[in-house]
Amino acid sequence: MTSAHPSVQRQIVLPLSKAVEIAYKSIRLRLSRSLLVTSGIVLALAFLMSILVTDRMTDGMRRWAVNFPGSAEFNRLSALRASLETKQFKPVDSELHRAAQRDEHVPEGTKRFDAAQVLGDSLNDLQKEMGVALPGSETDLTNALTLHPELIPKMQQWLSAARQLKTVREQLVAPQRLEETMKNAGVPSTPKEIESNRIQTRWLIGLALLVAFAGILNAMLMSVTERFREIGTMKCLGALDSFIIKLFLIESLFQGGVGTFVGVLLGLGLSMANMSSSYGFYAWKNVPWTSLMFSVMICFAVGVVLTVAGAVYPAWQAARMQPIEAMRVEA
Repeated sequence: MTSAHPSVQRQIVLPLSKAVEIAYKSIRLRLSRSLLVTSGIVLALAFLMSILVTDRMTDGMRRWAVNFPGSAEFNRLSALRASLETKQFKPVDSELHRAAQRDEHVPEGTKRFDAAQVLGDSLNDLQKEMGVALPGSETDLTNALTLHPELIPKMQQWLSAARQLKTVREQLVAPQRLEETMKNAGVPSTPKEIESNRIQTRWLIGLALLVAFAGILNAMLMSVTERFREIGTMKCLGALDSFIIKLFLIESLFQGGVGTFVGVLLGLGLSMANMSSSYGFYAWKNVPWTSLMFSVMICFAVGVVLTVAGAVYPAWQAARMQPIEAMRVEA
């Protein structure tokens, strides 16, 4: 009599959606471990993004400082300055200067001209604000405006023209001021210094990514170690090696995506805020938005690849475990 052997049944392969569900639940159950891995990714990507953004914005400011003197905007401002000086400022300045030189005596009891009340500040403070000499001494100009009130609109016109000239002149010398600010901040300016700084930056980025990769790899290995019995149970229930690998890679993909997103936003925001604090409105001169977006995409790719790469070996180690060996490990 021959014994009947049951036929071998087809092994059930769980769909990808089930692996995603299990990975998500595993992350929630081990939230502290997941946050440890994610925080390492956030710090590494924030550092990387900060360096890239600072480098791109600094290059943009350098190019603007070099190219601005020959630009159409520079020519427009130069023409505007010449027009303001010849048509608005100098004629009024000459008229007020002649009035101030008359050396007229103000009768006793006459209410003297109050610059603070009429013009908003004393003549001395207005001179400091404009950065140009008044059309006469403070005393002579006060006497002239006291005796000839019809000159007050001319004085107001002089102040308006002086303010416009000051604004235009500041815009024209902005490249020199920016270069001076960058030099005082220790930013490399010569081609040799720029190239040396870029080499140092690459080394820093490489070191930061290496440390982050080592931290992620260590965290994932610890995650595998503490889940030996869980892995053994899944394999006893028929889980394939490919499913185990898929499970760990999906977990790392979740953590890498979230950590990269937060890190990129953090690095982008902090670096832009720092550049604005250091250089003011100069930081937004010639911002290379295309390069910045390219840097963001690079950081996203690096962050996700870094995390998944750090999970490959632990996932492979978990998949090759024998069920009996995994179940024998003390929890």
